[in-house]
Amino acid sequence: MALPITTWRVIVAAWKHFTRNIWLALTTIFVLTLALLSVNVLLGVNVVLDQSVHLLEQKIDVSVYFAADTPDAVLEEAKFFMTSLPQVDSAEVIPASQALDAFKKAHAGDQKILSALGEVDGNPLGATLIIKAKQTTDYPFLLQALDNPQFGSFIESKNYDDHAETIASVQEISRSVRLFGYGLIGIFALFSLLIVFNTIRVAIYTQREEIGVMRLVGASNSYVRMPFVVEGILLAGLSLLFSAGIVMMVTAYADPKIQPMFDGTPNILLTYFSTHLPWIVGIEGGALAFLVAISSWAAVGKYLRK
Repeated sequence: MALPITTWRVIVAAWKHFTRNIWLALTTIFVLTLALLSVNVLLGVNVVLDQSVHLLEQKIDVSVYFAADTPDAVLEEAKFFMTSLPQVDSAEVIPASQALDAFKKAHAGDQKILSALGEVDGNPLGATLIIKAKQTTDYPFLLQALDNPQFGSFIESKNYDDHAETIASVQEISRSVRLFGYGLIGIFALFSLLIVFNTIRVAIYTQREEIGVMRLVGASNSYVRMPFVVEGILLAGLSLLFSAGIVMMVTAYADPKIQPMFDGTPNILLTYFSTHLPWIVGIEGGALAFLVAISSWAAVGKYLRK
């Protein structure tokens, strides 16, 4: 019975500490909530950047233009050879007639090109082989593979629709945002630690006589510390709830805004946070609870040594 009674007394004392210093507690909750929001903002930005890179990678391809007199057998051989490579995701042959229609459509507003095209007898364009790789890093290898002597002599040009520079820029921005985010998290973690530490110190100062009496009657240092540690964990839990509510509201507002950027893919942020909710709550809640518990324990220890 002693342990449940002691536990209950610790909880009651922690609640009293919380209510007696409500404004300091609210300040601490505000700062801890900002710290958690900085982490979740970083996660959301990473999701958007990763999705952007993924969409750009899907748009990369190699367009291989064959001569107008290339036999169909050579085209099929080139397609078969490329699809047999493990680095190739897909390969599609665009017939010369479709290539001509696509060319006219792309230059519909340029009368000079259309006039010059009309003066040429027949279709000057050949078939096109469009190749998509599984990884963007595979394209240099595929460009070399196209030099195959069985069909390489029929190739007039290769147009590497290269979004690699754009992807590299997005990845560089992603790395910079991550570094900035980590720095922001560190700053808020430091502020949180200092505010929690000072909140506990002020709370102890206001109850120094009560703590002195507890020590005189034989209360152990751990028994004196525990109410403040429990109070810190309570502050961490409330901060986690507030930050979760804010994240859900911001996500509900932001998802429709960014949906057109990703070809209409709905609920990108909501899907991510919903899928990773146990992991996010466990990591962030555990880290925050550990932070405030350690700072509370250390702050009380300073006064117990007096």
